[in-house]
Amino acid sequence: MHTRYDQAFKQLLRAALAPLGVFTPEVEVSPDPQRVDGWFVPDPTRPPSSSLGASLLGRMSRSACTFEVFSETPDDIEIVACVRKQLNLRHVLLGREAPPPLPHLWVLSAGRPTKGLRALAARSKRTWPRGIYAFAPGLHTSVVVTRELPEDRSTLLLRLMGRGRTLRRALEELKTLRADDFERCIALPILIRYRIEAATDPVTPTDEELLMNTQEIMEMWERQAKDLGRQEGRQEGRQEGRQEGRQEGRREGRQEGQLEGQRHTMLQLLRLRFGELPQAVVARIEAADSATLDSWTARVLVAKTPEDVVA
Repeated sequence: MHTRYDQAFKQLLRAALAPLGVFTPEVEVSPDPQRVDGWFVPDPTRPPSSSLGASLLGRMSRSACTFEVFSETPDDIEIVACVRKQLNLRHVLLGREAPPPLPHLWVLSAGRPTKGLRALAARSKRTWPRGIYAFAPGLHTSVVVTRELPEDRSTLLLRLMGRGRTLRRALEELKTLRADDFERCIALPILIRYRIEAATDPVTPTDEELLMNTQEIMEMWERQAKDLGRQEGRQEGRQEGRQEGRQEGRREGRQEGQLEGQRHTMLQLLRLRFGELPQAVVARIEAADSATLDSWTARVLVAKTPEDVVA
């Protein structure tokens, strides 16, 4: 039975890997009613992610893989159970008419599972960073000990699945990233959702640790949400102002068009009545407003000269 902590970081895996392929959580493994935490198959038609591709998680997920997440260090029995599920899954997949790519299992452990590593004769995985151990090739399984990983940005997403000092330092690093950095965009919503869910249910010691360590993250998010709200409010105000300006411009344009039409009509009437008009009369009409033109229109039929109309 996985804790809320483990569930949160399965969500992190899913969010990080979703742009690159198909991540399926809680995959049932026959013949026993067993499930793996996640199964990922990269999609070759999708463009590679420069952000994830440079990370350790990106390297781990270049080919089909499964994940088992442990916030508490698993013992040897749990490690062996993970390997058994992995072999069962590969057996099930091989039995399909068109077998998909067979996965490699990554066991993500907050601490070093010494008994499990010893029981299956694990060795440090060659050409990989420290903290990663491989079992015999036929087991298709590796273990990632998050607290032993190098503390650089390439391992940040995985170190966020750690505990104690590992988690605290990873959270401090997360806070230094820009708002649009890949790791922050992936992890921050999950951490916030975790805190909100934990606040509504009885918390475990694991929950309490993460709640305490993410307090500053929550406060930072709240400040950002307020700042964003103010920015959106100002933007909406500017948009409303622009909209009102456009509407006012259209009103003014219509009014100006009506006035020009009114002036044109007055000049036509005068030319029909008197012929060619003096320039002074034309200038008076072109400068007149709507109300003045209305008063002059009534004089057109009774005036003896164009000057009498505009007098």
